[in-house]
Amino acid sequence: MSQTIRETLTKLVTATPSLSNLPPFYKELVAALVNVDDVRKSLGAIDGTAKIIRRLEREHIRRLRAVSSLGGTSAIRRQAYGRISSIVRRASDHLAILREAGGKLADLPSVFIEMSTIVIAGYPNVGKTMLLRRLTGSEPKIAPYPFTTKGLNLGYFERGYKRYQIIDTPGLLDRPLEERNPVERQAIAALRHLADVVVFMLDPSGTCGYDFERQLHLLEDIRKTFSNVIVVINKTDLLDEQRVREVQELCKEAIFISAATGQGVPELEKIKI
Repeated sequence: MSQTIRETLTKLVTATPSLSNLPPFYKELVAALVNVDDVRKSLGAIDGTAKIIRRLEREHIRRLRAVSSLGGTSAIRRQAYGRISSIVRRASDHLAILREAGGKLADLPSVFIEMSTIVIAGYPNVGKTMLLRRLTGSEPKIAPYPFTTKGLNLGYFERGYKRYQIIDTPGLLDRPLEERNPVERQAIAALRHLADVVVFMLDPSGTCGYDFERQLHLLEDIRKTFSNVIVVINKTDLLDEQRVREVQELCKEAIFISAATGQGVPELEKIKI
């Protein structure tokens, strides 16, 4: 009994990655998901519980060796069962904390920390996933992400022997700063550790369902968090010449593309990150 419990508790502790040695990206994600101090305390408490159980095991085995009657051994064994069970019950809150944390951390996305990374931002339906498909030439991989029910869209492409990672975060970067909760804000801060550049997509055609002014307001919010932002005007195939001129006046530095037709995408790909 003692060995089974000790091995289970020890495995729980050793299987938990060192929270202090995580890359900055994952540190921020973990801090947004769980109370790191509580997890550390619980890990220490469970490790201590395993050591106490080992001490109780040795103590009762010594007592068993000194008993000559069957009744005496049964009594000592019952005492050991009772004391060990009591110790485990006392650790139940710490076990619950680790169980809950483990469930959340299991959903962390698997990304390449050292790979050059592009984060695509913008309101829903502006063409983010379409651009991701256009750049990667394949269906993007959907990875679990604890901050949005839609998940991360991950894609990869190579240019000149260099591999790039593209991340589209639907439901996370498409809300104004004042509408985001603390968890979302910390998640965006975590993405900042990955992003070499943010491609912010605007849709002035009116087909995405959001006013262009609101999209520009979100662009300003994104610029507060990310330093290297490339502005992309999408759906240019749906714009007339007058609308193109109006948008050019508002976004002089923007690159005009159509993710649906591929227009302008080669020029976007030439930008070095």
